[in-house]
Amino acid sequence: FEGARGLSGVGFATAAVAGLAIDGAVRMCFATWDPVWRDGVGPWLACLAFVGVGAAALYRELASGPIAPPGVSWRDALGAAAFGPFLAVQVLVLSSPAFVASSGWLSLTAAHVTIVAGQGLALAFLASGLAVRAVPGGVCVLGGTLLGVGAGAVAGTYAVAGIEVVPVVIVGQVLAAWLLAVAVRAPLRRAGTGGPVRRIDAGAALGGLLIAVVLIPYQVSAVSPLPFPNNLLPGLAGILLGALAAFAAARGGPLPARAPLRALTAGGAALLLLIGTAVFTVAAPDGKAPPAAANGQVRVLSYNIHDAVDQSGRLDPEGIARVIEGQRAQVVLLQEAGRGALTSGTTDVGVWLSRRLGMKLIWGPAADGQFGNAILTSLPVRKSGSGRMSRGDWSQIRGYVWARLAVGKATMDVWSTHLEGGDDQADERSREIAALLRAWGGAPRTIIGGDFQTDAGSPELAALTDGTDLRSAALGGQAYPTRPDGSTHDWIFGSDGVLVTDYEVPKSDASDHYPVAVTVRIGR
Repeated sequence: FEGARGLSGVGFATAAVAGLAIDGAVRMCFATWDPVWRDGVGPWLACLAFVGVGAAALYRELASGPIAPPGVSWRDALGAAAFGPFLAVQVLVLSSPAFVASSGWLSLTAAHVTIVAGQGLALAFLASGLAVRAVPGGVCVLGGTLLGVGAGAVAGTYAVAGIEVVPVVIVGQVLAAWLLAVAVRAPLRRAGTGGPVRRIDAGAALGGLLIAVVLIPYQVSAVSPLPFPNNLLPGLAGILLGALAAFAAARGGPLPARAPLRALTAGGAALLLLIGTAVFTVAAPDGKAPPAAANGQVRVLSYNIHDAVDQSGRLDPEGIARVIEGQRAQVVLLQEAGRGALTSGTTDVGVWLSRRLGMKLIWGPAADGQFGNAILTSLPVRKSGSGRMSRGDWSQIRGYVWARLAVGKATMDVWSTHLEGGDDQADERSREIAALLRAWGGAPRTIIGGDFQTDAGSPELAALTDGTDLRSAALGGQAYPTRPDGSTHDWIFGSDGVLVTDYEVPKSDASDHYPVAVTVRIGR
């Protein structure tokens, strides 16, 4: 009963923001791959440290003696539900370095610095005593609306991307912390009569349901169309947080004194969170990229990595890295490469693989800024670009990414794409292939690889090769299965000026697809 200690909601909000900030700093030490999912001494020590801190906090709380519970009405209990939308918008947008990096087209280091700046300002505002001064409920609704509009504008299929993400994240951190502090001061207030305290539990359970209402449909939208754009879901989280804070604002509660010195201390303490950024920057893995192309020969790998989730359902980017290393590929065409996607625990899989393998990353967002295609390469990059193939409903948008690479004195273009799946989506795949061919424009010395979601002999693949100089890299037309179910959905095509000298589909359980590997010789 934090309110009984005279903190009136500020302590709870401070703990929530500080907890997210510490979590982000620790994850940055591991390049955003949560140590809970990792093997090794370092990750386990990090997990044990969190368990130890939690045990110490529990002991301190139990040793402090009992506190008389406050009276809580059902309206008061609604404030506890605000923690749900608060967490939802934090997980999706505000506290995800991978999200800020991919949507803002920033380095992961700059993205984490942006988040820490917002968290530092939020902690300073909470410590100042201004966060829960008496405010009308309408002001809370306005704050929640601003937060929701900002989150919905930068997250989802139809989001804006670029530097605009930075102010949204910084201001959003302060707004979210303020609204949470206001929302929880009513159920945690010092005195009053009312119903039993378990009503707070009911409010918190409602908050858990609200997390699911926002995050589950957002994730489902990546594979199944919703009747509305998924941008509305993070927007809904912000608006719900503001509405629940408005209920609490009308009920009142104790107000802490203003403390400008404490605000400066709290904001300055946030600088310690940059330790995670420093560790990430300094402790880069010693990735050894394959040697440069010799005699115009390049090893190319196309791989749908399934967000680095293996066939057992475990997040394991290291398994993907080992498969790529085993092929000594100088060019890797990735599909389903997550950069902050929920399926990969908001890990920046693209950046992690780039650092681990010592290769350059070229990113191509598709469904949203966190899910798309990528190219990893050890060759010099002369030019690159990406595109999305929009469709008329709210389904997942497919896309492509391309790069022009230097191979000796010549160049080669490489493309990675991922088409629409489903037996009933042949027309959509044909439309996407037509868009891909228009974007390619018939340039020579080109490799196009990806998950085309269709087997040999389909009209869609015929449209890719008929009337163009593209041809399958499968030698003799014999393509091997690229999925455990025996289907062949993953292909590599080459144009004039590209000679394929071998073709291989190595088996691995690191993804739900097998990679396709070829060695090509580039002509002049």
